[in-house]
Amino acid sequence: AAVVSSGTATVETALLDTPMVVVYRVAKPTALLVRPLLRAPFICMVNLIAGRSIVPELIQDNFRPERVAQETLALLESPEKRRAMRQGLAEVRERLGPPGAVDRAAEAIVPLLEKRASNTF
Repeated sequence: AAVVSSGTATVETALLDTPMVVVYRVAKPTALLVRPLLRAPFICMVNLIAGRSIVPELIQDNFRPERVAQETLALLESPEKRRAMRQGLAEVRERLGPPGAVDRAAEAIVPLLEKRASNTF
């Protein structure tokens, strides 16, 4: 199990099929300013991609050492929790598609750029 800061690291951890607890905290003034603007139900990219809660998020006041320990120990001690989370992580990997996204994007974009370049001269 891993403790991971919210962001792209959660996707990388999901790609490695590693159960995780996500943590994140910003300064209180920042939280007060940003909170009213947030519309997403989650901050963790894995949960956002899944459209549901797969990994626990310990955010702001919930990000306390005892909560991190509690959630992490729950994963370490429960094969069922790890299995359920890994099943959810597999769904996220399926949604992300197979490896090679950069190559596929380049294969789609380069011909368009070449066509556009040939039309400008």
